[in-house]
Amino acid sequence: MNALKLKSLIVDDDKKLLPVLKSLLMEEGHEVTTCDDGATAIQICRREKYDLIITDLMMPGASGLDVLKESRKLFPETLVILITGFASLETAIQAIRAGAYDYIAKPFKLDEIKIVTKNAGEKILLVRENRRLLQELQEAYQELHLLKRIMGTEGKQPEESGKPNRSFIAGNLLTHYYVERQGAATAPFLADLERMTTLREKGFLSEEEFNLCKAKLLKHLP
Repeated sequence: MNALKLKSLIVDDDKKLLPVLKSLLMEEGHEVTTCDDGATAIQICRREKYDLIITDLMMPGASGLDVLKESRKLFPETLVILITGFASLETAIQAIRAGAYDYIAKPFKLDEIKIVTKNAGEKILLVRENRRLLQELQEAYQELHLLKRIMGTEGKQPEESGKPNRSFIAGNLLTHYYVERQGAATAPFLADLERMTTLREKGFLSEEEFNLCKAKLLKHLP
């Protein structure tokens, strides 16, 4: 299921249930930590960030709601699933209001846990992917900012800058690029080609501009 391993914490004072849940999540590719009381779980959450927390509601020391509130306060993106043997509408409402991802009543079937944790894992990975795409977009805009600065068009209106000079891009961009981004004119060819490919894919370079820049890169190979 997971393109990247998920880090999960299971909290339950039922020491027979803990290894069962741990085994279940490990089969799904999670990196799992277990704990048998809420107070210790809160301390663990203060030291490490977890993608997913599965916690019993009623425990000595601190409740599952306490674990939920503290973990969400520290890391809002952490998903928390509450398990309880004392299910009621009131506790369900409390859990949802506190930010629980889901709420499962005991006794439950392992398939129920599998479905809920699978859905939680997919949501976590979707958030990761969205964050990665946003980072790529930000980096692409930084590349575009560099291109505009090198071409002398930064801050100008379209009528002032006119049509980009492709010969200028192909002939002079890489020299500036090497100096400003790599610190030397011997920057790795593949890394530069990858950046140019990203700019082309995102529409910041035309196919012709990309080919001109690639040709210039090839000329600089030893």
